[in-house]
Amino acid sequence: MEFNATNVSYALSNGVTNSVSVTLHASDNEGSYFDGVIKVESNDLAEGKTFGGTTQDELIALAKSKLANITKV
Repeated sequence: MEFNATNVSYALSNGVTNSVSVTLHASDNEGSYFDGVIKVESNDLAEGKTFGGTTQDELIALAKSKLANITKV
């Protein structure tokens, strides 16, 4: 299944981003689907990176990576 981001939501505290929630969706031709939210926190970012210096595409890639790690059996 190919996962696509359907929403990126920034959680702010005093105007500073402290986490980002990425909603991911995937479906197949057999009626199976996935909808879920992955929370990206500052410790998930590359060393020296901040949310302000991270693109939405990078955040989505991080969320997909976290999902892959969560679902490993």
